[in-house]
Amino acid sequence: MLSPFLFAVYLDNLRKLCVEDRNRFIVVYADDIMLISPSIVETECLLQACEGELNCLDMVINFKKSCCVRIGPRYDATCVPIASLAGQLISWSDEVRYLGIYSE
Repeated sequence: MLSPFLFAVYLDNLRKLCVEDRNRFIVVYADDIMLISPSIVETECLLQACEGELNCLDMVINFKKSCCVRIGPRYDATCVPIASLAGQLISWSDEVRYLGIYSE
């Protein structure tokens, strides 16, 4: 269990990863993190920055429970998986479950 102080520092460090002029967002709820960005390259950069911050706190991402979803006119375009700093690949999905809600 994270102490309140550690969690506050963790949230502050993740907040600093978002740059308003690049439209990058991190949504945090309990132990879930959702990364939102306008491009695949930005998403990969945001993931790797997030992973670096979590590594500093001796925390890891569960890549088995992670997926990528594209929204917009090119949602069905084939994309290469996004790579983490550790070399883990996050595949693309047609549906996502967040907070128990499925979306296609």
